[in-house]
Parts: sequence; structure tokens; C-alpha cells
Amino acid sequence: MNRRCLHWSYLNYKEIPMDLYLYEDLEEVYLKENYIAAIPKWFLNLTNLKFIHLAGNNLTQLPEELYLLENLEFLDVSNNQLQHLPTSIGYMLNLLHLNVSSNELTDLPKTLTYMKRLESLNISKNKLKRIPQFICECSRLNELNLSENTEVWHIPERVANMPSLQMLSADKCSLIYLPVALAKFLDYLRIFNNSAITHIPIIYEKFYQNYFETPTKSPHIPVTHSDFFWVIEKETFKKLLLPIGTRQIFPVPSKENQVTLYDDCLKTLENWNRLSPFYENPALKYILPEKYMVNHIRNGPTARCTVFKCSNPLFTTYYFMVVKRRGSTSKQLFTCYFCTMYCANVWLNENNKKYYCVDWEICDD
Repeated sequence: MNRRCLHWSYLNYKEIPMDLYLYEDLEEVYLKENYIAAIPKWFLNLTNLKFIHLAGNNLTQLPEELYLLENLEFLDVSNNQLQHLPTSIGYMLNLLHLNVSSNELTDLPKTLTYMKRLESLNISKNKLKRIPQFICECSRLNELNLSENTEVWHIPERVANMPSLQMLSADKCSLIYLPVALAKFLDYLRIFNNSAITHIPIIYEKFYQNYFETPTKSPHIPVTHSDFFWVIEKETFKKLLLPIGTRQIFPVPSKENQVTLYDDCLKTLENWNRLSPFYENPALKYILPEKYMVNHIRNGPTARCTVFKCSNPLFTTYYFMVVKRRGSTSKQLFTCYFCTMYCANVWLNENNKKYYCVDWEICDD
């Protein structure tokens, strides 16, 4: 008998059997699809555990002392009835994989920022109203699932732009636009089933398929924001919402070097942030001359330059294009974002045979 791995799933247990104490070297335990309503205090003495699977039980809360399982690397408590996570979960410093999907969570504890080794986080199918920006502090996170949080309308740019992120799922939320500051080396993406989205940034093209043209209808929450920036494309006169933080855009072709000195300063600060994160420093609002400058530093880049070899961060001003595929019956609009006219021309030269430009104008209302 393998005394390091125990499979006690689908056995109709109403509580965790104390027989676990007989397995001194136990490292993995599967207790999924039972009727377990609580994790007892004695269970926290099994400090050799590295893997716990408790999905599909009747858990309503996790013990505050959960961090005593100091060697735990994998925790799955999905498909339970959790309404909150204990603050102490952030002290589980060796945790690599956390799955809390299909619960009733409305927020996440900020102590998640301490989990520097966390590699995958599944918070799908909960009742979250927003995705907290502090998730980006989990610097090794490479897999993030946010899907089916139907009240989420925005993914913070710092979260979408995490350098280690390789897999992102955000289907069936209420997103009103797709984050353009997308992680540069993303390999897997499911985000198109958000019915309010009017255009697809061209950086998503490698993930995009025509069957996403008619996304699954999901509840859409009316949202207004003082920093919304709209344009109207002149082929079908559809209004397109650009990322929050956009203040001025320039057509292609246009004059070179129109991006402001203010944006150059923000770009420099963003480079410093990589070495020593200071964007959440509360002193910023007292030492900076303008309030909105604090917001731009905290929110991070609005977008990234569409030219992959460049990928410069973009903030309040940039060169902008709306394009469609040549010879396609698709009505899908794609958008492009550039730091300079040079990058815009590079992209046009490489893609002129595949796409054509659609005229647009800024929407004043």
C-alpha cells in the first residue's frame, strides 16, 4: 500500500476520518466529492502534506490556522460553499497551485501578495465584482482563471500584463473591452465570450477564431466611467471603447513624435517599477503634482505597442488604427496601438496584404 498517497474520494464521508493519523508519511490526500463540512483542527498537524483535494464537499469556511500546513503545494477546495478565504492563506508560502473555483467568494484577501511562489490560481465561477490589482504581486503566476465571474467588467492592466503569465481565462464575464497591455509571452487565452466587446486588439489575433464572432450571451452590467474614451469607425459606424487611461490618440499616418513628455516619464517610472515596485506607495498622492498621475502609475500601462519586437508600454497617448481582414466576410474589427509612427509603418509594411485600414473619428459624446 502506498502510504504517501491516499484516495478516499466518493465515499460519502461527512467528516475527515481520523484514520489519517495512521499514515505518518502521508503527502497526498484525495477527499473529493464527499459531504465534508469542515476541516478539523487535528488535520492541521499533518504537516507533511503537499497535496490536498477537497473539491465537491460542503465546506463553508477554511480554518484560519490553515497556514500550519507549511509544506502544502497544492490545494483544491473548488465546488464548495466558501464565502471568503481566511486572511492567513497568504502565509502558505510554499503553495504553488490554488483552486477555489465554484464557490461564493465576493473578494480575495490582500495577503495573497505574500504568495510569491504561486504558479496557478483558479477563481472562476465565484461572485467577484472586481479582480483585485494586487494579484500582480504573485510574481511567478503563470496560470490565471477568472471565467464566469459575471459582474467583472474590467481586468486590471497590471494583472493582464504580468511577465510570467502564460495562460489566461476570462470567458463569460461582463468585460466591456479587452486589456491591451497583455502579457508578452501568453500561450493560452480564452476571453472572447464577453458579449459587450466591440473590437479585438490585433495582439489577440493568434488566439482568435471566427466562431467567436457570436459569443455566448452573458449578463452585461451597465458601467460608466469618467475616463472612458470612445471612437466611431466609419464603415459601420460602430462605437469602440478604448482602454481606460486613454486621453489622446493619433491617426496613421500622422506626425512623428506626438507622444507626450508626460508619457515618456510614465514609461521611465514603469521601468523602475520592475526593479522596485512602488506603484502602491500611499505617499504618491502627496508628492505628485496631479491626482491622475497617481492613477496612471498605479494602473500601469494602458496598452503595449502592437509591434511584438517593440512592445513598448503605452499610457495616455498613442498612434491608433482600426483594421479589417482583406477578402473576409467577417465583420470583426481589430485595433492596433503604436508608440511611434515608425512602429506603425513597420506593422503596415508587414501586414498590408492581409489587412486594410478603416477610418475612425473620436466620439465627442
